[in-house]
Amino acid sequence: MIPFSDFADTKKTILFDGATGSALLSEDDSEILPDILSLKRPGIVLALHEEYLEAGCDVVETNSFNSNPLVFESFGSKKSASECARISAILAKKAAQKFSTPERPRFVAGSVGPVFNKNGTEQDEALLFEAYSIQIMSLLEGGADLLIFETMQDITQSNSALAAARKISKDIPVILSLSGKNGKTHTGTPFENFKEILLRSDLSAFGLNCESFEEISHDAEIIRKISKIPLILMPNLGNPEKNGEKFVYKTTPAEFAGKMSELIQKFGPEIIGGCCGTAPVHIKTLTDRISNR
Repeated sequence: MIPFSDFADTKKTILFDGATGSALLSEDDSEILPDILSLKRPGIVLALHEEYLEAGCDVVETNSFNSNPLVFESFGSKKSASECARISAILAKKAAQKFSTPERPRFVAGSVGPVFNKNGTEQDEALLFEAYSIQIMSLLEGGADLLIFETMQDITQSNSALAAARKISKDIPVILSLSGKNGKTHTGTPFENFKEILLRSDLSAFGLNCESFEEISHDAEIIRKISKIPLILMPNLGNPEKNGEKFVYKTTPAEFAGKMSELIQKFGPEIIGGCCGTAPVHIKTLTDRISNR
């Protein structure tokens, strides 16, 4: 199979999958961290990946957003974060290989999220570098074709994650995706502050995830001003509304595809996908909309 970087050079728009963690918790919320379901119920994780691939995505993300030793420790989990990351990558790779053909290869993105402790965002560079190294090594051992550092919040963690990735592999494609509102991450870091990272890091894409359509449309304007790197946009399915004891997303698949089409027309992102609330049906509807353009 061709490397992801070569594939990206030949594809106008690369389609990632939708939500993983929230989708799995809607199936089984017995664990506070959905990553653990890769160990406890690998069948539902594999099935979700296959549903997304059947829907038409080019890349599936591993169920490893929280599979970092520092995150597991902060949640009091006794499970092995590295084993969760490795098994999550193996499951995603199994699904991708099942759907891959020479004409239509499919890829696995190792999902890596931010680290929070009880006092806020973790800032110890040595601890972060070690923890991210363990997570990234496990993802690559499991078969990840690229890495996506998503929902990132600050410079220290982004630098630590990128340094760990490049220490382990000089060639693995890396995507950096921020999340926030009104031009700042949720911890208050302006998006412009990431310009230095962009200048010295060999990133395959840079952009935004886990924002509403309105927020991501506003913030993408800022990203386009500070970055010439390929753009990735993966919004949430609007804002959830409370229905009894649960929060639900009421944006329909057709509405999602329509709003994504507006983002594509306005910003021309090279990579698109969905975040919280999105499901295979949303990705399928988006796939149909893109193929008909």
